[in-house]
Amino acid sequence: MKFSELASKLGSEMLACSLEKINTLDPDIQGIVAIDEAIAGTLSYIEGAKFASYLETTNASALILPMDETLQNLAGERGIGWLSGKEPRLLFAKAIAVFYRPFQPTAEIHPTSVVHRTAKLGKNVYVGAHVVVEAGVKIADNVCIYPNVVIYQDVEIGENTVLHANCSIHERSQIGKGCVIHSGAVIGGEGFGFVPTPEG
Repeated sequence: MKFSELASKLGSEMLACSLEKINTLDPDIQGIVAIDEAIAGTLSYIEGAKFASYLETTNASALILPMDETLQNLAGERGIGWLSGKEPRLLFAKAIAVFYRPFQPTAEIHPTSVVHRTAKLGKNVYVGAHVVVEAGVKIADNVCIYPNVVIYQDVEIGENTVLHANCSIHERSQIGKGCVIHSGAVIGGEGFGFVPTPEG
């Protein structure tokens, strides 16, 4: 991925970029690594003064920096592309999410799954083997439901959400956009604890 492409995808999270000053500095980024492991073709980040000394020796092709003009100028002098934001670590995490896109299965409803006739599924939804989707469920676009998931009645699931294998979503639960529910999780179960009585 070109550095300029990554920068454009980060959009409003990025407050400054070396391309604004030197538009020819547009390296290919082939990986994202910690600053002490950086080699040519990689992107890394420097959060503050503790790691600033790495800027003089790193082999990274691009860096995420704090809003610090001294660090930005030094990176430019060394021919290193840079992006800056108020929270470099957050910007780095978002860059990872852009660079490493999770696997998205082809949209289908597996023949062993059971989807109630009143359930509503959006576009580009994947429903894996042995999934159960009960009555009144609403599933938005681009949702991925891996095998053996059980979705109880009247659940709503927002777009771009992933439900990993063997999780259970209990009745009337609402899951937002872009969520990831990991294997074995139970959402919407009895969550208020137990109240002891004289009988036990």
